[in-house]
Amino acid sequence: MKKFIILAMCTMFCMLAASCGKKKQETDPAPKPKTEVYQPRHVRVEVDLKNIKTYNYFSAPMSTPAKSYTVAYNTKVPYAQPIEIKYTYANGDTYTYFIPDDFGLWENEAGRLRVVTDTDGTVWLQGQTKAGKFCEFVFYGHPQYNGIKITPNSYRNLPSGEIKYRK
Repeated sequence: MKKFIILAMCTMFCMLAASCGKKKQETDPAPKPKTEVYQPRHVRVEVDLKNIKTYNYFSAPMSTPAKSYTVAYNTKVPYAQPIEIKYTYANGDTYTYFIPDDFGLWENEAGRLRVVTDTDGTVWLQGQTKAGKFCEFVFYGHPQYNGIKITPNSYRNLPSGEIKYRK
């Protein structure tokens, strides 16, 4: 009789262990796939003043329009600091153009520096290098204007000036 009770208890423990093991396997969640979080890119491009042309056009760096942009330069003294044009995009990316301090902005007859911007992120600069080479820079923030020439006017629509796109 003792053998029968011990055998019955062993059978019961084995069944209990087997059923607990199955439940544990069923309740374990499958490993969740890791979702990668987008890491914004920050690109900086230095404009090479040794190989520039008289008129320099820079296409929009991305296929989407820039969310915002800034133009940083010394408003009082030419050649005092580098010029930075920084475009910021909706996904957090930034794209910065860096013009060394060997380039100085010219003033128009009204005493305003020749920097013209518009709401689409187009930036026009006019000046010369320390070596005396005249040049203009046009930076586009919206890809729809890539390859289109502009007519800037630093006297109208102050303080930002006016840019007309040619057809």
